[in-house]
Amino acid sequence: MALKVLILGGAGFLGSHVTDRAMREGFDVYVVDSLQTGRPENLSHHVGHPRFHFLQHNIANPFPPQILALKFHQIFHLACPASPVHYQADPIGTTMTCVNGTNHVLQLALASDCPVLITSTSEVYGDPEVHPQPEGYWGNVNCTGIRSCYDEGKRCAEALCFDYNRLHNVKIRVARIFNTYGPRMCFNDGRIISNFLVQALRGEDITVYGTGDYTRSFQYCDDLVEGFWRLVNHPTETGPVNLGNPEEYTVLDMAKKAQELVPGTASKIIFLPAAKDDPKQRKPDITKAKSVLGWEPTITVADGLQRTLAEFASRLASETTVASKVYIQCNPLLDISAHVSSEFLAKYNVTPAAAALVAPEQMGIYGDLESQKGCTYIPGGSGLNTARVAQWIAQAPAQSLVSYVGCVADDKYGSILKSAAETDGVKMLVEYAKGGTPTGTCAVCITGKERSLVANLAAANLISGEHLKTDRVISAIQEAKIFYLTGFTLTINVDYVVSVAKKARAVGGKFMMNLSAPFIIQFFGEQLEKVLPYVDVLFSNDDEAKVLAQVKGWNTDDVESIAKLAAALPYNGTGSRLVVFTQGSKPSVWATTTATGQVAVDPIDAEKIIDTNGAGDAFVGGYLAAAAFGRPVEKCIAVGNYAAGVIIQHDGCTFPAKPTITL
Repeated sequence: MALKVLILGGAGFLGSHVTDRAMREGFDVYVVDSLQTGRPENLSHHVGHPRFHFLQHNIANPFPPQILALKFHQIFHLACPASPVHYQADPIGTTMTCVNGTNHVLQLALASDCPVLITSTSEVYGDPEVHPQPEGYWGNVNCTGIRSCYDEGKRCAEALCFDYNRLHNVKIRVARIFNTYGPRMCFNDGRIISNFLVQALRGEDITVYGTGDYTRSFQYCDDLVEGFWRLVNHPTETGPVNLGNPEEYTVLDMAKKAQELVPGTASKIIFLPAAKDDPKQRKPDITKAKSVLGWEPTITVADGLQRTLAEFASRLASETTVASKVYIQCNPLLDISAHVSSEFLAKYNVTPAAAALVAPEQMGIYGDLESQKGCTYIPGGSGLNTARVAQWIAQAPAQSLVSYVGCVADDKYGSILKSAAETDGVKMLVEYAKGGTPTGTCAVCITGKERSLVANLAAANLISGEHLKTDRVISAIQEAKIFYLTGFTLTINVDYVVSVAKKARAVGGKFMMNLSAPFIIQFFGEQLEKVLPYVDVLFSNDDEAKVLAQVKGWNTDDVESIAKLAAALPYNGTGSRLVVFTQGSKPSVWATTTATGQVAVDPIDAEKIIDTNGAGDAFVGGYLAAAAFGRPVEKCIAVGNYAAGVIIQHDGCTFPAKPTITL
């Protein structure tokens, strides 16, 4: 049973990064947030995970019974608006969160007898007369000004912490946070970096309040979270401990950096009257953090700003994305890939250049592969390959275009697979298998130019009909206009596939399917026949097309003729079904009941071809990306041909940072 961690304010900018860390560490994570400034989308990638739990609640009020009944291993208290725009909007509520909320948190920590990390702030130093500010400095705070709800609220919260420690031995860990930035900041929170970067990206004037000579220090969120982790796990240190970057910049310096980071921006720097009670300088003395925690920032401001800018740009672009959303479902597998010897293949009785399901005596191959030099992990399975390529070709904002549904386990491989696919921009709506079944894996054994594959489907086989009824999957289906399922899904639950097809019909979407492999046609023909009437677009390669012709008794091996015959199979949609068949280096063909066509494949030198596995998946990915932007059939196929051509020049289903083709 995983240890329980409570994160208060976990849907906020910083809280969501703490939640990410706790999930990576394997804790059973409970997030409580009022959503006053926190955003549900900051946590959407954890929804559905069996170790993730969310409760909307304002901690200024007593905790509900479902929280009081739990015993926690650690508590992180980040629940309070932290930018002037937000905390001044409801100053009484801010004070109550700092005082009543902190009191409720400390009572909970007392009941659980666990460490509680309290996030205080450098604002307790006010407009400092000592520079830089050590923890022993008592500060220079205006206790009646417009900022006092936060400044004095946090000072009072610290007083409560140390009284609970003195009187009840509560294991407090007080962190005084200096200016922090990074992905997921609110665009409208009035903070320096979020303001400047958003203004530069939008081409708006960059607004500097005052003369711009006030100074601040800026730390990247990942550095701060690492500091939290070291402090909450320290056996005795109560704090307060300053956590911040001792590098000091003027506000005008940061405005100029924002301009430079967005080449060609129309933004000009303009100056507005200074905000009331705004501190003139702020810089932490982190001697204590270094000596006690062994902590100091490691991410440079230049690197951190680039990371933040990329996430901001993606989020802004998603607000204007007009592409049709894509829903993909298949059996996810984590490809564990390494170069091996022929002796390695013999050890596990692996047939060279073949693909097979794992036998019981071969189960050790996965751990052995991981010990090989240069071992890599690639999110795999046919549909996930397609999803990743579609997202890559479209270059759409992360999690804005492609949603992927499949089943994994809450284990190391599942975490690697999901995280890597999300890094590639795919929105992962996974179900977590119960009963200890592991995440599906595929051992990719590379010998020269040959790939020998050993697949363990495991959790990939266990997707349930109940998953289709979850809010996040229902939402993805309602938003999508393009639905793609591989033929491999027919081996698990054909009724589930039909239900997705019917939902696609209900929302006016296009339902697309791939024959995927000859055995699907040969051994799952009944399931295929049940689904085919709903298929608006049917994909396959020429080998699978010829098997289809044999099974149907069409007495032809001409791929274009087979495509036209397949288009004429029973169909309950409007108009005509479209059939698209690839032929390796030969032209790809397409057909409806009334027309046919071909799209040439650009030649690739044989010595440049590294790995043809995944070419068909990549083709469909390219096709779907173009289709999402409303491109005609010939263009969609041309983009698919391009994507397949790129993939076969790389190990596995991997690709460069950006495609060279335009949609």
